[in-house]
Amino acid sequence: MARRLRVYFATDLHGSEKCFRKFLNTGAVYRPDLLVLGGDIAGKAIQGIVRGPHGRYRCSFRGRSYELEDGEELAAVERLIADHGYYPYRAEEGELQAREDEGTLDALFLDLMRDRVAAWLDLADQRLRQAGLPVVWMLGNDDPPQLGELLDDAPWGEHSEGRVVELDGHELVSWGYSNITPWHSYREMTEAQLRAAIEPMCATLREPSRAIFNLHVPPHATGLDEAPVLDEQLRVQTSVGQVRFAPVGSSAVRELIEEVQPLLGLHGHIHESAGFRRLGRTLAVNPGSDYGTGTLNGVLVTLDPGRVRSHQFVRG
Repeated sequence: MARRLRVYFATDLHGSEKCFRKFLNTGAVYRPDLLVLGGDIAGKAIQGIVRGPHGRYRCSFRGRSYELEDGEELAAVERLIADHGYYPYRAEEGELQAREDEGTLDALFLDLMRDRVAAWLDLADQRLRQAGLPVVWMLGNDDPPQLGELLDDAPWGEHSEGRVVELDGHELVSWGYSNITPWHSYREMTEAQLRAAIEPMCATLREPSRAIFNLHVPPHATGLDEAPVLDEQLRVQTSVGQVRFAPVGSSAVRELIEEVQPLLGLHGHIHESAGFRRLGRTLAVNPGSDYGTGTLNGVLVTLDPGRVRSHQFVRG
């Protein structure tokens, strides 16, 4: 028998330490029954901090230059970098360029991603296990597939992608790949491949009308998927001085939502398109993302057995 379920959902943290700590704290603030972290958990770049000949470290970050000795001030700059989603790395002069030339920079980047995700999962274990608060994890299109092994072995929480997870009478269907993007990210699929991956999970649902779709890419042309139009050189296009936007979501995801009519759709991927839409009886939401400012966007949804009782976008 399904019961009332209070879900907190956030997505697209992109490596932000501050946003992840806030995500863990939402249990105490909003008192949900379940936390869901959607895809794109890894950061996008290494921030080199170069050691000079006299042992002082220098870097430029977000328009400001630093030159500091090892100590509290340097550690504070590293925290600032990590809070914005980047990976601070203390390097010798010319080290990062040498790694790029010899083809080992990507391996370093992956190691830094692994280290942060592993630390996050340990922190979640410390914070959430004692409270008995369940959490489900998933990668997104910007996350290297290798990070999935860490989610598989998480000391607390459940890696939900690719299967149906039972949640007190509601069933969660999760898939973190996106449709094809101009960025050639780690995990992309054609629309046909997306449908082929998600549809078999839908076929196993006992009560589709109570299901939750945790699908990273939003449904096409719903207002939850509006992104800037780019040209072939990936330059943002404008018209009359304004940025042009167009829908970039998944037609396969929209078709499956319209066919299955789950209770709730949880989406992300397009940071600029926070909002909600009704597709038949399905409430589809995208909280958007402001990870670069350290601000956590989320949505709190209360589900009754056969309906969405309430939903509220929250930000902090």
